[in-house]
Amino acid sequence: MTEAAKRLVAAAGVFANAAVTFTAIFLLPVRASDAAAPDKTAIEKIVHDYLLSHPELLQEISRALDAKQEAAEQKMRADALAGLGRKVLLDPKIAYVTGPSNAKVTLVEFFDYRCPHCKNSLGAMKKLTETNKTVRFAFIEFPILTDDSTVAAHAALAARRQAGKYLPFHFALMGTTGPLPKDRILSIAKQAGLDTIRLEKDMADPAIADAIKQSIALAAKLHFNGTPTFVINDKIVVGEVTDDELVRFVNQAAG
Repeated sequence: MTEAAKRLVAAAGVFANAAVTFTAIFLLPVRASDAAAPDKTAIEKIVHDYLLSHPELLQEISRALDAKQEAAEQKMRADALAGLGRKVLLDPKIAYVTGPSNAKVTLVEFFDYRCPHCKNSLGAMKKLTETNKTVRFAFIEFPILTDDSTVAAHAALAARRQAGKYLPFHFALMGTTGPLPKDRILSIAKQAGLDTIRLEKDMADPAIADAIKQSIALAAKLHFNGTPTFVINDKIVVGEVTDDELVRFVNQAAG
């Protein structure tokens, strides 16, 4: 059963239960003199037949359930961020931070180099880093999709040890399509001007693997379970963004 089908089944169950509850609350007093209890099976059949005749209701209920679940998850994330404090997102052990330290707006991205939605957001992120010098950016590796994701994250973290090379390498990796085996990553690194011999050595440093574990642990504490996830000051945005959306979020955060 697909995820969409599961949601529709759940929605039907909610609708049926609501109908039974409605009947129990509002019809029982009227029929209090009747000896027989309301026929739950009959009520469920009525609801079932009605939903079959009006399938659009299932979609509406499913959307409402999705919205309610997303709102609950967003509150959980916001509460976790408030509890931990924004400073955890700027820990140099896990985040590559660039931009003014006194910036009014800080934009953080949790990403995976194999994530198509991260790649779809690349243009917006690259443009903003190039054109807005008042925003502080923090890039946090969150490799959760494939083994290639983890190898690429190791390489990106290692690249931070070569001054001025991280962002060009990051954008080059994010701009790729298809698998990212190690030899391809090293080729991209060379094109970005990195010393690949040093990069390979640094990639093997246990501190790199530990940093990735820490970033994944931080994402778990914040209830981030997908990429990309952006944090613009206190606003959490899950999913890909366009140029206009990202600029709007930044402007809203700037007040």
